[in-house]
Order: sequence, then structure tokens, then C-alpha cells
Amino acid sequence: MKCAICGSESDSLLWAVHKELGGIWVCRKCWEALFEKNLLVPSGGESGCACS
Repeated sequence: MKCAICGSESDSLLWAVHKELGGIWVCRKCWEALFEKNLLVPSGGESGCACS
């Protein structure tokens, strides 16, 4: 698979939801850059207990 941002090939890409591009696969380096630039949509409650 290829990183949607830089095009590098990797078997360990990360899923990210970009504010403009939507859901994309990115390498760790690009994910960190996007995170620092606040270009990722925060995920809400990926995992958690619904217990009360």
C-alpha cells in the first residue's frame, strides 16, 4: 500500500481521517505531520465501556 500524502510504500500504514481529504492511509511520518498541523479529525469514542 502507498501513503496517500507522500506516496511511500509500506505495509504498516495508519488510517487517518483528514479534514479535507476524508479517510486516507498514511505513513507514520505523514500522520505525525498532519496531527501537528491539526489536519486530522479527532475520533470520538473509538473504544470505551458503555457501562454505567
